[in-house]
Amino acid sequence: MFERFTKDARVAIISAQEEARALGHGRIGPGHLLLGVTTCSGATGTATLIRLGITPEALRDALAAAGAPAAPFDEEDAQALRAFGIDLEAVRGQAEKVFGPGALDSPPPAPAGEGRGFLRGRESGSPVARKPHIPFEREAKKALEQSLRATLERKDRSIGTEHVVLGVLDAGGGATADVLGRLGTDPAAVRAGLLADLDRAA
Repeated sequence: MFERFTKDARVAIISAQEEARALGHGRIGPGHLLLGVTTCSGATGTATLIRLGITPEALRDALAAAGAPAAPFDEEDAQALRAFGIDLEAVRGQAEKVFGPGALDSPPPAPAGEGRGFLRGRESGSPVARKPHIPFEREAKKALEQSLRATLERKDRSIGTEHVVLGVLDAGGGATADVLGRLGTDPAAVRAGLLADLDRAA
């Protein structure tokens, strides 16, 4: 599917990963995707977000206040672990007390010298640390799938940043509504504003 994304949309998705990493979040959520779009100056849909007060700075603050996206464990996993006498929340609390907030959300760094976590510098031959991959959480994956649907519905040829925004809004979910609510808006208002701007530009 990624071959259908425009250059701006690809940059936005890469930026979403970098922003999640900078915030110390171990998973990429829908809010990070929106943040990635807002960092793409001049990309379709970015001006709409900025006009509605959804700026990079405001989004970073809202995402930091909301905390890290949900860990890969869900309630079903927690119940299964409880059957074996393991309290997932107690484990998480202890891990965060020892290793810091979000300790279970980030992949562990590879040990020094292992090829998996290090690349050899092309010229010097010295090891260069590779940044760990940050996975997409379920809602963000759904948002990317919805961006393809939005593209097909609008009869566009490729998935642009505007489709990524529509995908985030279409995927719904409390996390998106929570982040937008912190910025004084909601998914319906953002959708209406974006569609109006796209119609004017057509």
